[in-house]
Amino acid sequence: MRVVILGPPQAGQQQLFSLLAGMPLSDIQQKPLEVQIGVCEVKDPRVTKLKQMYNPKKTTYAKIEFLLLPDFNLQGPAKTAILTQLKNADELCLVARNEGEIDSIIADLVIFDLILVEKRIENIEKEQKKKSSPQMEKEKGLMERCRAQLEDELPIRQLDASDEELKQLRTYQFLSMKPIILVINVSEDKINDLSLMEEISREFSLPAVQISAEIEQEISNLDEKDRAEFMQEMGIEESALDKMTTLAFSGLGLISFFTVGEDEVRAWSVRKGSSAPAAGAVIHSDIEKGFVRAEMFKYDELISAGSEAKLKELGKFHLKGKDYIVEDADILSFRFNV
Repeated sequence: MRVVILGPPQAGQQQLFSLLAGMPLSDIQQKPLEVQIGVCEVKDPRVTKLKQMYNPKKTTYAKIEFLLLPDFNLQGPAKTAILTQLKNADELCLVARNEGEIDSIIADLVIFDLILVEKRIENIEKEQKKKSSPQMEKEKGLMERCRAQLEDELPIRQLDASDEELKQLRTYQFLSMKPIILVINVSEDKINDLSLMEEISREFSLPAVQISAEIEQEISNLDEKDRAEFMQEMGIEESALDKMTTLAFSGLGLISFFTVGEDEVRAWSVRKGSSAPAAGAVIHSDIEKGFVRAEMFKYDELISAGSEAKLKELGKFHLKGKDYIVEDADILSFRFNV
């Protein structure tokens, strides 16, 4: 899954990307007009807890691919590269210092979509002069509703549309239809004052997380023991980077299921609403093809019981068939025959 990071000049997106991707900031700053790619682990505390319980040889967290765009300017020299990545993004991460910066970026996304919608309406009308059809008229009606939405300075993702219409709208790669998370970069002395972030989140009806890029840089440079002490002194319960990756993950419509054992504890990403065979396919296509059943138990029940053995005594192991819809934090083991 691809999350594109963008923001105005000096908002902190380069520093954020540096921390997420584990790349030196100096290397990133040397390529200001390039799209840069990095992969980040989603530090799910449940995986950490399972690691402590099973003491496996290997632990694997879910991963997200982050792309850093040049400073957001749809009229600048990097316009083509920016638009290409925005269209192909699964989610947008807007880094900003205040409400005005976010408003400016979202307005640009809306304007871009409005131009696209008007062009599509124009093309439909030209085609209708040659040969009209009910399907064409239906599409034109949908585009006109989108135009009205955008002219009201509202994103297409807030349009009241049916599932069928939403499916059609996704084919246009509208930028204002993309899921968005907000990252509010504040100074060190404001890190525990969440009023700005909460106000902005309400204003734009978007999920938000507050960070101080400077503090996160300090945290990343410390070892585990010193990191815990520093965060306690600063009154920080959880790294903002960990909060951000979790927020980005959920914003993508994903959930995690886990596989556990002495060899490996691993988080797997799957779309919410996926069946057990579809979840198995994330591990290997043969599991879906030859799916027999899945053994399942719940993370919370495992932690409460303290061990698999105790969980079995309590009758909390379950066998699930092809119709089972996987839930977040399910612990699964698949049986299949190919």
